[in-house]
Amino acid sequence: MITDFKMLIAEAASRGPRKVAVVLPHEAASIEAINDAQIAGVAEGVLIGHSNLIESLLKDLKILPSRFVIHHEMNEDLAAEYGVELAASGGIDILLKGNISTNKLLGAALRGPRNLRAGALLSDVFIFEDSRQGRRSITLASDGGVNVAPDLKAKIGIIKNAVTVAHALGIRVPKVAILSGVEKVQPEVQSTVDALALAKICSYGDIPDCIVDGPFALDNAVSMEAAQIKKVESPVAGSADILIMPDLEAGNIFGKALVYYGGKALAHVIVGAKVPILISSRSDPPAARLASIALGVLLSSWMTEKA
Repeated sequence: MITDFKMLIAEAASRGPRKVAVVLPHEAASIEAINDAQIAGVAEGVLIGHSNLIESLLKDLKILPSRFVIHHEMNEDLAAEYGVELAASGGIDILLKGNISTNKLLGAALRGPRNLRAGALLSDVFIFEDSRQGRRSITLASDGGVNVAPDLKAKIGIIKNAVTVAHALGIRVPKVAILSGVEKVQPEVQSTVDALALAKICSYGDIPDCIVDGPFALDNAVSMEAAQIKKVESPVAGSADILIMPDLEAGNIFGKALVYYGGKALAHVIVGAKVPILISSRSDPPAARLASIALGVLLSSWMTEKA
């Protein structure tokens, strides 16, 4: 089981390198991330964008352009479409967002006859190193970047995608906590009603090899002490591996709080397409970007093995 980002990168290197297409690497952060991934043996980079600008950035960073395949495309829509075409044809294994909006990249991935739909909902899963209660592990959370206000059906898809990532990380039977603001079902709080329904639906075994329960407030999902004080009895209470957010706003705020108040690095991957799609923020530090690429490589390898 992967327990930290160092182990994640080492495991990805043992399964790599995988071909990663970077769409519009028009800023230093994207170039540095894919270069770090190549040095670590995790990835081989295909850079899609304005070739003169890319080569100028490489020169400024003292990186040889010959280290990468560079495809010239000045139009950002066409650059995204070319990246998707490479992914659909098997030419690359992972899509990485450069200086392009997430919406534009995902729009290209889901549009047209050669789209990357895999018959599943797309959702953002992020992971972080977790040392609470003396444990050393990876915790997952979803969705903080794609589905704004998911209904019950969408939340089932979000759970399935998060469990897929957990399995790729070696968590054989992840404990999934459906979060709300409170741990008791209250008819006026829709997220608690959804959590109860999701726990019941998942109890039938439709999502194998996981334990799903809720509703939980955050404290009694991750703290055994809080769960005991509040008398929350569940195999998931206090020991959740996966935190399912009630909506995108909660997921996004939780993720940013981890970064800016908790000092955590996050690795993101969008799951549910034919290939992993990475949407690292331009403000992410190099370590987080490298971890995201490593997560994409691990998931790509796992998908290939299961195909």
